[in-house]
Amino acid sequence: MSSVPPPSSDDEERISRLEDELLALELENNRLQQILRDSEYDKKALVDIQKIANVGTWRLNHLTYHVKLSEKLSTMLDIPIRKSMPWSAFITALDPHNELGLKQSLQDVFMGGSAMNFEHTITRLDGSLIHVRHHCETHLNGIGQPLDSIGLVQDITQDKERAAQLEMLSNKDDLTCLYNRRKMNQALTEEAAICMDNGLPLSGILLDLDNFKQVNDRFGHHVGDEVLVRVSEAIQNSLRLSDIASRWGGEEFLILCPNTALDDAEVVAERIRQAIEHIQLSCEHSITASFGVGSLHSAQDLPEMLKRIDMALYEAKKAGRNCVRVIC
Repeated sequence: MSSVPPPSSDDEERISRLEDELLALELENNRLQQILRDSEYDKKALVDIQKIANVGTWRLNHLTYHVKLSEKLSTMLDIPIRKSMPWSAFITALDPHNELGLKQSLQDVFMGGSAMNFEHTITRLDGSLIHVRHHCETHLNGIGQPLDSIGLVQDITQDKERAAQLEMLSNKDDLTCLYNRRKMNQALTEEAAICMDNGLPLSGILLDLDNFKQVNDRFGHHVGDEVLVRVSEAIQNSLRLSDIASRWGGEEFLILCPNTALDDAEVVAERIRQAIEHIQLSCEHSITASFGVGSLHSAQDLPEMLKRIDMALYEAKKAGRNCVRVIC
């Protein structure tokens, strides 16, 4: 039986090199796997960040004119998650009827290699509306041709709703939920301009609760608050859709009647007077109000109109209260 010759020094050297190469391959494989794990982690982290920030992204390849959407943006648009989609289909999802002109606006960004920030609405497939803040920019090659464009789309619907809620609260009187004086002054200016520009009449009604101080003194402020709330409800139930009511201050209420002549405003005032007169309070105390009615003569006449209806209110108080007085 022949014996196996011992390995030569050359064989040992080759074996050693192979072992080193295998070790190097294993180390490289471990490194690549770590890179892959890191990449997957970064990708997942990016998805999580987009969800938390309510931000979706898109990237347009100007060679293929296909756009890649992030998972978050697909969810925001209520479209199936896919690797890519034609640019035309993406634009249709953003602006189905081209009402916003997004296609042309984005095309200008692509050709100019500039960036753009804007806000717009998106109608999703289910018909719901979302508000978004949109940033996009284009990268050009060395000869000024667009290579790719990227976009960040942030859902700001909740921000818009909160802002609208805060705006509404800032315009309303806390107790009666009617317009406050600040908002009514704004409405006066706006409605006066509209009516004067269109040759329409504008009338105002100022009412003051009769002997309201006695109610507070006799029954307490909680009953006084009840009176103000019940009166505001009576006013709202007596108005037409176009009329605007406010708590002008204390126990005074101002009603604006656009496109309403003086005689018709007097009818509205009388209807409110009767509604207040029939209010039944928990303390079984009756409540009445006095009214002044006037109309606008010109766009510059607004302060004078307020003075006139205040004078008419004064005449109603002098006449024994619980009545309507009109001044031209």
